[in-house]
Amino acid sequence: MVRWVTESKRPFTIVNDRGFRKLMKTGRPDYHIPSAETLSRDVKKVFARVRKRIAKMLQVRIIQLVLLELKCIDIPFQEHEGTLSFATDAWTSPNHKAYVAITVHFEHEGNPIAMLLDLVEVAKSHSGVNLAAAFAEVLEEFGISDKVY
Repeated sequence: MVRWVTESKRPFTIVNDRGFRKLMKTGRPDYHIPSAETLSRDVKKVFARVRKRIAKMLQVRIIQLVLLELKCIDIPFQEHEGTLSFATDAWTSPNHKAYVAITVHFEHEGNPIAMLLDLVEVAKSHSGVNLAAAFAEVLEEFGISDKVY
């Protein structure tokens, strides 16, 4: 029995479905449909690349300037100079796994920006200690733990 779900929840294996392939070939019989493995690999690559770009955008990097008098000055540099706000949303799935989503919110050139940083499975329960540990780990992975006081 096939269970129909929303489009956003379809697995990569949908590309192997005969009906899907027929639909995609309608009007464009020469169109190449990649395999489920190719889709999975490519999505993981894009995810890793975008994650690096987001981290770079949010991180504070220290530029060390050496002046003529041989004095060193550390100048913080970051692509986003404003403040960062974070939000979390925690829930338990029907199979009793605990999750937390962590988002970052900031303003860029007058426009509000919101990005999902990560969706983490939390060990055991949604206790304050477990949620804080998950949050701290994500901030560390993105190199922005120093931006939180």
